[in-house]
Parts: sequence; structure tokens; C-alpha cells
Amino acid sequence: MSKCKSFDEVIYFCDGKKCCRYNEEAKSCLKELLNDTGLNKNVLLEKMKCQGMCKSAPVFYINSEKKYKKEVTKKKAKKLFDKYIVA
Repeated sequence: MSKCKSFDEVIYFCDGKKCCRYNEEAKSCLKELLNDTGLNKNVLLEKMKCQGMCKSAPVFYINSEKKYKKEVTKKKAKKLFDKYIVA
């Protein structure tokens, strides 16, 4: 039996048909920020199924805050990181 790693925070990104067309830049930005700060050991970036918010693609969900973030661009991803992860 393997041990399941516990994370302080989980950020979900919608991987539905429309979101996956637009979320690559924001995902890459968050992955890079997590790796550069060493927080990738504490914060998990995980995909989720379509949330039905296709008009607001790409959609991310901050688990600890129970908040959806819509139309997440690279710029918004940096702000999201600063506000919810580093703070």
C-alpha cells in the first residue's frame, strides 16, 4: 500500500473541451511559479472535469478558498498565485 501525499493547497483547472484550448498558458505559468518557489511540494495543480462554465474559459478552482476563477490568463494566474498561494 502506497502513502498518499498530503498537500496544503490544491488548485484545480477545468480540462473540458473549451477550457483545455485556453488553459495551457495559465497552467504553465502556475507550474513554473510553484517550481521556482519550491512550493510544488505543498501545492498540487490538478485537472477537473468540465464545470459547465465554458463561456468563462479557462476556469480554475482554489480548493482552500472554495472559489472559482474565470477567464484565467497568464497575468491572472500570477495574481492568483500571489493572493492565494504565497500570502
